[in-house]
Amino acid sequence: MPRNVTIGDPVHPQLVELIADPNSTTAVAGLRAALVEAGGPLRRVLADGTVELTFVWIGEAESVSLQCGLASHDGRPVEMQRIATSPVWVATVESPADALVSYRFVLDDPFLDAGQRDDSGWQRLMIQAQHQSFADPSNPALIRPLAALFGLDAPPEKWESILSLGETDGASLFQPHDSPGGTLERFELTSTALGDTRDVTVYMPPGYSKLAEPHPLVVLLDGPSWITLGELPRALDAAIAHRIIAAPVVAFVHEAHTSAGLADRTRELSCNSAHARMLLTELLPRLRDRYRVDPSPTATVLGGASLGGLAAAYTAMEQPAAIGNVLSVSGSFWYGCERDGTPEWLARRMAMEPAGAFRLYQQIGLLEDAPLSLSPGVSHLVANRHFRDVAVAKGHEVIYEELTTAHDLAAFRVAAMRGLAALLPSGAS
Repeated sequence: MPRNVTIGDPVHPQLVELIADPNSTTAVAGLRAALVEAGGPLRRVLADGTVELTFVWIGEAESVSLQCGLASHDGRPVEMQRIATSPVWVATVESPADALVSYRFVLDDPFLDAGQRDDSGWQRLMIQAQHQSFADPSNPALIRPLAALFGLDAPPEKWESILSLGETDGASLFQPHDSPGGTLERFELTSTALGDTRDVTVYMPPGYSKLAEPHPLVVLLDGPSWITLGELPRALDAAIAHRIIAAPVVAFVHEAHTSAGLADRTRELSCNSAHARMLLTELLPRLRDRYRVDPSPTATVLGGASLGGLAAAYTAMEQPAAIGNVLSVSGSFWYGCERDGTPEWLARRMAMEPAGAFRLYQQIGLLEDAPLSLSPGVSHLVANRHFRDVAVAKGHEVIYEELTTAHDLAAFRVAAMRGLAALLPSGAS
């Protein structure tokens, strides 16, 4: 059971009255008003410039957890503390002043007592937790939850909240706007290399015409995540209208129709030569034949987040003449133990190969510094720094960014747009 907050604990001034009198309805009402005014967690700027955040959930429950990359860098939930007999639960976290993360509250969280799980087990717990999850009612900034990709139609009050403490370039692109909109169409791709069929959704920029000059081509793995959760088409519209990026055709690659979820995704994106052949010999020719795109490697970007970033870099290494640009957002470069018993397999492979040719945009979150059980002693942050160093040493042009973000889609989508702006600046072809 979570321990109660006591008067001796360091707390936000707004909580002092409630701690003194947990049954005070006036104190609870004042707290609700303060949370609405703050637009999320209560905040205090400390002497060293960091921000003390007090996350608050008001409601009856046996337990409440906070899922947030600021509170736990290893992705585990943090159990919140109850203020005596009141319905108020709190968790206090110190944060850098420029953090961008998503968060949610989970009542009676099944992850609290969960040990290490394989992908299938994690997926089951994620879906179970989603039914008990809530966004912060005081925070209007929301993003759809990952469970939406597995058929759960969660209402907005059960989405995730976005906390943005600073001004991160690219974040404003996801705000409502009236820029001209591109169009989406979908086709099926049957792969001989993989022996399956999948959908590919293609974004065509505003004013797209087969009579126009050819557009750069961007291929993004985990396509539904970028479209449904990340709302990337809307950000593309804004970035094109404001001449932040050269107007690309963007192909969002879906999972196979027969995919069972995360376990199949892991197999597909973990440096899988058959998946790379599908992209290089089946999808790319189809896209270049079907759409008005520049076929040159310098006008081609392959990208993804997490395992998708790993797969993008691996695929470019498989056939350097085909992919001129790689976009890796929080790439899983720790991968390796399950392959040969040693972490960071792709960095080791790159170190042994001839000098490379593709450009690499690589982003990683400073809050991704916790060691992973999948690769003992290695974190996303450490593995990305190592991969960057090897790529630079092998002659790749590397654009590398460390942002105060965690391993979540609120950060991924912003980093993806920053990467596209770096690799395909307006006026480029």
